[in-house]
Amino acid sequence: MSGKKLRQRSCIACRRLATRTELIRTVLIGNEIKVDLTHRMGGRGAWLHANCLKVATERRSFNHALKFEGEIKTDELDNYLKTLGN
Repeated sequence: MSGKKLRQRSCIACRRLATRTELIRTVLIGNEIKVDLTHRMGGRGAWLHANCLKVATERRSFNHALKFEGEIKTDELDNYLKTLGN
């Protein structure tokens, strides 16, 4: 085996460590959260478990992680998570 470790990221809501395959990367564009499926979009990213969105919005974790003051729209992320659930 190669012994290469997978990089771990922490979920912005629950703070648990996980590999990037277990988390969803999001990026703030304007005041809207975009899902980064390729993990290549520019800008500051925030990692999130699929089941942690409610906690993240309640705690304003996106604002803290993305260093943004003001309201952040999560419509695209909501829609993406609904498609994962089906």
